[in-house]
Amino acid sequence: MSEALLREIELRSAEHTIPVTSVYFGGGTPSLLPIGELAKLLDQTQKIFGIAPNAEITLEANPDDLSYEKLQELRQLGINRLSIGIQSFHEPHLRWMNRVHHAQQALMCVEKAQQVGFDNISIDLIYALPADNHDIWERDLQTAISLGVAHISAYCLTIEERTTFGNWLKKGRIQPVDD
Repeated sequence: MSEALLREIELRSAEHTIPVTSVYFGGGTPSLLPIGELAKLLDQTQKIFGIAPNAEITLEANPDDLSYEKLQELRQLGINRLSIGIQSFHEPHLRWMNRVHHAQQALMCVEKAQQVGFDNISIDLIYALPADNHDIWERDLQTAISLGVAHISAYCLTIEERTTFGNWLKKGRIQPVDD
């Protein structure tokens, strides 16, 4: 897979003439790539475009992908911003969304990232999950704020046709959240 990305970087060489100021490894789960593959992609980007000394280099990840050792390797590689797909700190919501990580794992992931030197951390949260009131969402926000992360992205749950949630909606197993 990285061979195709390396080639794409080369093919785009004529499109930019100054060092890039932002590199974003996102979409899907790039944190599953081995460190060596990420290193090749950064090396190719540096070789073809140049990377500005103060560039923001972001990696999207899930909490279960980020061990202490992996976080250290990412920092050493030059990754200086993490975007972590936490979605919720409420265990039943995580199970309902079929997330692999647990709430405690999400908390520990952010804390470990801060311990190894990441001070630019963004976390993703999802709102409008089925609940009787806004208490769970408010607790998720308070937890996120208490972690001292630089950025919180909040996404409304979108139920698409031909997905598990879409089928549940069609069968009446879940109800859409009222605006």
